[in-house]
Amino acid sequence: MPADIINRKDNQRLFAQYWQEFVAHNKLGPEYLLTNIDYLLAYSDKLVTDRSFILAKNNQPVAVVFLPIEKDEQYKSMTIAQSFVPAPVFLAQKDLEANIMRSIDQIASTENVAKIMLRIDPLEHQQYPYNFLINYDYLDASLLGYLLDCQQPEMRRNHRRAVKKIQDDPDFSIFIMDQKNSDYQIHETYRAFHHKCAGKITRPKATFDWQFKMLEQGNAVLVGLKYKDQFIAFTYFTYQADKAVSFSAADDPAFDHLPLYHIINAQALAYLKNHGVKEMDMGQPLTISDQFFYHPDAKQKNISLFKTGFGGRFVQNFYGVKYFSQQLFEADLADFVKKYKIADYEQKK
Repeated sequence: MPADIINRKDNQRLFAQYWQEFVAHNKLGPEYLLTNIDYLLAYSDKLVTDRSFILAKNNQPVAVVFLPIEKDEQYKSMTIAQSFVPAPVFLAQKDLEANIMRSIDQIASTENVAKIMLRIDPLEHQQYPYNFLINYDYLDASLLGYLLDCQQPEMRRNHRRAVKKIQDDPDFSIFIMDQKNSDYQIHETYRAFHHKCAGKITRPKATFDWQFKMLEQGNAVLVGLKYKDQFIAFTYFTYQADKAVSFSAADDPAFDHLPLYHIINAQALAYLKNHGVKEMDMGQPLTISDQFFYHPDAKQKNISLFKTGFGGRFVQNFYGVKYFSQQLFEADLADFVKKYKIADYEQKK
C-alpha cells in the first residue's frame, strides 16, 4: 500500500486538508483541531521549527503527528512551552504505530533534539487505554485527570448551594457567547481578566485570537458571569464532535470571595449537553501531590477539589518523556530533587 508523508512546512494546503479530514472523520477531541495546534504554536516563545506531518495511504490520512521543536539556552526539545505535546494519533493498522514512533525518533535525531515530551489525550481513552509511549523507551510521567459526564451531569451538594446563591440574586446574570453571537470586544474583556488576575501578560495576544477563531468556527463557547451588567468572570470551553475541554478561566479579583465558577460550569454543561457532547476533560491535572514535571501549589489543589464537585470520573492522563541527552536527564532530575521538598511532607505528619 503506497504511503506518503505530508510535511506541514512543505505543503500547507494539503496538510490542512488532510489534518481536518482526519480529525472530523475520527471524531477526535478539540485538542487536535488545527486551530488549537496553531494556538499552541503561538503560545511558544522558544519555537524553532514545526516538523509536524501527516501519513497518508491511497490519498487518505491515516496518522496526524504534531512535532514542534523548541530551543532554550542549551537544548532543543520536542515540547510546547517546554512542556508536553499532544501525542500522535493513528489508525489501528499493522505496524503503523511503530513506524510513526520510529519516524519521530528519526526527526529528533536529524534536529539534534535532546528530549521529547508527549501526552495522550484522555478523551481518546477508548483507542488508547494505556500509555503506549512506554513501549518506545519513554519514561512514564502520567498524572491524574478528570472527565465529566455531560449527558448526566451531577453536582456536589455544596456546589448546588453555590449555584443557587448566584441564581437567586437578581444582580447576577449569565452570558453565553458562541459562533452565533461572537463579539471580539467581549473576548478582549476575557483576555484583559487574564492579565488582571496574574498582574502581568501571561501569554501572547495571538493565542487569544486563535481562541476567538475556534469560537467563530463553532468549536468553542465562552461563558461569562455578570454583576449589574458588568462582566466579572469567564470560562472558555472548546469542543469537537462529542468531546469537550474546560480550556481556561479568568475573573475580576475583586469578586474572588464569591462562588463565581459553579454556575458558569453548570451553564456550560447544559450548553454542551444540548450540543451532543458526551464527555469533557476538566483541563489541568487533578493530581494534588508533587510528581516529576508537576508541582501543584495551593491554588491548583483548590481548583482540583472544585472540579471534582461535578459528576465525573478520575482517569489517567498518560504522559511520557524520552531523553537523548544524559546531561539534560540529570539536570531535570536535579530540578525535581530541588522542588520536591521532603521536609514539607515530614512537617505534615
